[in-house]
Amino acid sequence: MATQKDVAKLADVSFITVSRVINNMGNVKEETRQRVLEAIKELNYYPNTIAQGLNRNKVRTLAIQAPIPRDVSIEETSYYRRVLIGIEKYCIQKNYDILLSTQRGDVDSFDYLKPYYERKADGIALLGARPTEEQYENILKDNIPCVVVGDRPPGDRVFYIDTNNFLGMYDATQTLISKGHKRIAYIHGNVWTKNAMDRYEGYKSAMNHAGLIVTEDLVFPGDFTRESGSQAFEVFTSLKEKPTAILASTDLMAIGVYEAAKKSTFRIPDDISIIGFDGHEICSYTSPPLATIYQPLEEMGEECARMLIARIEGEDSGEKRMIFPVILIPGESIADIR
Repeated sequence: MATQKDVAKLADVSFITVSRVINNMGNVKEETRQRVLEAIKELNYYPNTIAQGLNRNKVRTLAIQAPIPRDVSIEETSYYRRVLIGIEKYCIQKNYDILLSTQRGDVDSFDYLKPYYERKADGIALLGARPTEEQYENILKDNIPCVVVGDRPPGDRVFYIDTNNFLGMYDATQTLISKGHKRIAYIHGNVWTKNAMDRYEGYKSAMNHAGLIVTEDLVFPGDFTRESGSQAFEVFTSLKEKPTAILASTDLMAIGVYEAAKKSTFRIPDDISIIGFDGHEICSYTSPPLATIYQPLEEMGEECARMLIARIEGEDSGEKRMIFPVILIPGESIADIR
């Protein structure tokens, strides 16, 4: 039995283009449309009539897309899980279901819009995601209800929710500097996300304003996992001139530092201070309690669902771009070495 992918291959077009033709959506050249129709006829392809019906009726479902590594589940990451809790709270109120993506793979190949084009969802929430320019163009051309959480799309037509990542990491760095730390190491996150870049810029800016130099050996390319935090600790503590403090751009990486420190002679905060980012609930249970930059992720999730459902139902959602504040929770992982 022929599939929509078979049609796309024979007509030499994308899966999305075939979907547009089948659902009688615009933005397809007539020549291309005819080529797709001929492929459908040749393959004797029968479009799913239920899916076509969904093009005209709401399925009351939000697709949640989160590009995370193959070996990491959303439940393991405090960031995604807490945003999801907020989304679910609002969806329950509005009688909407959630379709959680199980896609895994390289960021460049991640098909963020698949649930919408396959008519499985009315709108899409992109968590910590950065679609390609082509995908953003498709969101705009096909008027796809979409809210981005944890990034800021180019232009001003795609809704987004984020926190002040720059200021949060700037304040964290300044806090360490105020306590006498000068050689401060940094564990980076995935550099393709804006929130990771903003945090890094906040760190560099605070260091520069204090007249402190950020050298290459003080920055480790992490990937938001505990393992990369442990690896960073091993690298930093093997340096001839060791840092007195570490800033991790996520709490999970900071937890990785804790795990590696327990296996070493270094003690937190006596030998090395550490601050994380996100406000993971585990921070208060570490020994000592981890200092962290708290983000109101559940509130952000609720706001994401509110904005998205309002867009789906044709209502005025009010704000289209929201930046939530962050705060430093001191914990007990920072030593004063003045």
